[in-house]
Amino acid sequence: MELAAIAVELYTLVPSAFTAARTARAKEAKSAGDPELAKQIARLPKPSTAAWAVNMLVRHGTKEFAGVVELGASLGRAQEQQDHDRLRTLGQQRPRVLGAAVEQARAVAEGLGVKVSGAAAMEIEATLRAAMTDPAAATALRSGQLVRSLATNGLEPVDLSGAVAIAGALPVVEVGKEEPDDGGQRRGRAEAKRERADSERQREKAQAALAEAERNADKADLELAQAEREKSEAVRRSERLAVEVKAAKDKLAGLQQELAETEWAIARAERNRKLAVRLAGKERRTADTARARLEGLP
Repeated sequence: MELAAIAVELYTLVPSAFTAARTARAKEAKSAGDPELAKQIARLPKPSTAAWAVNMLVRHGTKEFAGVVELGASLGRAQEQQDHDRLRTLGQQRPRVLGAAVEQARAVAEGLGVKVSGAAAMEIEATLRAAMTDPAAATALRSGQLVRSLATNGLEPVDLSGAVAIAGALPVVEVGKEEPDDGGQRRGRAEAKRERADSERQREKAQAALAEAERNADKADLELAQAEREKSEAVRRSERLAVEVKAAKDKLAGLQQELAETEWAIARAERNRKLAVRLAGKERRTADTARARLEGLP
């Protein structure tokens, strides 16, 4: 058994199955007479939900992950060329590309029975953003052995310490030594170094401005989304109230008609009552006259 192959196997498992599988593989290695491999397996860290979801995105949602990496490379080239129009255009694409990748990561995870919380989704987006800005971070994600989420401030290299299960899964960049040179070449090299330093400072300023612009753009996108939601809610409420107002008006018109009919009935009843009073008086007087006549008879 080799540690790399075992790591590939373990980091394809859902997080809930990781610990038991790691323990079983370590026992197998120990039983096979390789205690050192058993220790290495036992030390493999369990990935966070966000890191595991990113690993699954790399394995199962390569189109979305490739979109993140390709856009990051395009942004890097535009930054080097100081192509502000291109930067602005690509920057407008970033929320859509990141959003699609996060949604795909959540879909893959939930398809494997793992629910991704809102907090984990934010970590996934931060990790993908780091891969977009730093090629080394993108390489870490490609390993499929990410154990923690990543973050970037847009200025410094992404901190990858302890981010990948096996450090050897990432390429090691060796820094070469300068060859001896004469004074003239050293002066030329010093001048070039100063120019590079000045260029680097300008680049850092531009990156800082870009990072600030990105933060402002993301904030504006959130505010726009909130405004759109508020507008939609207001429109729905207005439509609901319009229906209720129409119903109330219809009911009021019916009540007004009923009131008019009732008032007319009251007036008619009053007229009938007065007529009945007069008729009753007349009949009472007629009865009294008849009684008097009757009483006057011998």
